[in-house]
Amino acid sequence: MLRDRPRGRRRRCLHASLALGLLAAGLTACTVGAGVPSSGPLAVYPRPEAGMDALLEGTLRTDGGCIRVEYPPEGDVVPTFPAGDATWDEEQGVLTWRDGEYADGDAIALGGGFSPTTDAGGYMPEACGGLDVFVVSPF
Repeated sequence: MLRDRPRGRRRRCLHASLALGLLAAGLTACTVGAGVPSSGPLAVYPRPEAGMDALLEGTLRTDGGCIRVEYPPEGDVVPTFPAGDATWDEEQGVLTWRDGEYADGDAIALGGGFSPTTDAGGYMPEACGGLDVFVVSPF
């Protein structure tokens, strides 16, 4: 499509596309961190505009200061939840997500996707460091 246009017009289209991309990134950056805690065993990230569709199924583990999912044969995976959508009751040892309550040893299935980084303005417990991260979809 851009190849059919004269060189000057192509350049203006590319500049406009770049400007729109930077504007969108800037607007997103303004909302990062809203409702994200800074302590506790539950990993949380800022709520996104769209979700992913992978499935993480395993056994919930809540010991050691890091809520994680045993995911054989990969090992433990840290689910990071959309800010405000999941809660952790320390006294009861219960994770509440959507309409379910999960305790240590319970089977759990979460939609979302694996992420190479936790550097998106979210919170990750220190005890979860070094584990693979699964970003749970809010949808």
